[in-house]
Amino acid sequence: MLESATTMTRAEVLARYHPIRAGIRRVLWEATQACGRADLNRAVKQVAPWAEAEDLEDEDTAEMLFDVALFEPNQRGRRAFDRFLAERGERLGEADRALAERMAEAWFSLFRVTGRHEAAGLWLEDLLEGDRRLWIVDEALEASAPDGIILGMRLFDAGPFHAGFGIIVRPDEETLDFCLEAKALGGPLPFRYSLAATLYSDHLRVNARPGPADLALLQTLFEALTAEPTTPAKVGSKKRGRRSPHPRKSLPPPKR
Repeated sequence: MLESATTMTRAEVLARYHPIRAGIRRVLWEATQACGRADLNRAVKQVAPWAEAEDLEDEDTAEMLFDVALFEPNQRGRRAFDRFLAERGERLGEADRALAERMAEAWFSLFRVTGRHEAAGLWLEDLLEGDRRLWIVDEALEASAPDGIILGMRLFDAGPFHAGFGIIVRPDEETLDFCLEAKALGGPLPFRYSLAATLYSDHLRVNARPGPADLALLQTLFEALTAEPTTPAKVGSKKRGRRSPHPRKSLPPPKR
C-alpha cells in the first residue's frame, strides 16, 4: 500500500509526481493521433463555433478543443480517448498504458481550493460531488492558486494523489450559481453541452472575433496539431492555470 499523506515528505511526493506529469504528456500526445476530424469538428462546434482560424491556432485553444474531442462523449455516447486505448494503446509502454487507463476515469468539475497539503500540493473540494475532499499535486497550481478560489478542471486519481491535465478555467458567478443550484435540486447541469465545453467556450468568447470557422482551415489546424513534434508534446502542456476567462481575475502565471 502506498505511504499515507502524513508519512510522505515533499521530496517523496514530487518524486512520484514528476514521472506522472511526464507520462501524461506522452499519453495525450499519442491520444491526439486517434482524434479524427469528426471529433475535432464536434469540439469546435461546442466550444468555439464563431472562431476564425487564427483563434483556433492558439495553443491553449487547441488544448481545450482536444480535451473536449478526446474526453467528452459524442452523440452516441462514445469517447475518442476510449477508441485510442482500444486501437492504439499497445503503442504505450507498460507504465504509460496503466496511466492512460487511470486518465480514462478523469472527470471535469468545479473545485474550490481549501488549503495547502501538508506535504505538497493542495486540498480541493469538488463542489459538484458533495464537497468531496481531494488531494491534488500540481506544482504550478500550488504556486499560483490562492485559498478559496474556484476552478474548473479535469482531474483523475493518479494513485497516491490526484493529478490533472488540460487548461484550468474559472467560472463566472452566473455559471457557478447555475451549477450549484442544479446540483442542490438533484438535476442535470443546465447547459446544452458538457461543463468543460461550456467553461472553455466562456473563456474563449472574451477575446473571440465573430465569423464562422472555415472547415478547410480547420483541417490545416488538425494536421498541424497532430504532426510529429520536434520537441516533447505540447498537448497537456505546462500551461495549466495560466489564464482565466476574465482577465481581472487571472491567476499569476505558474512558475514551472
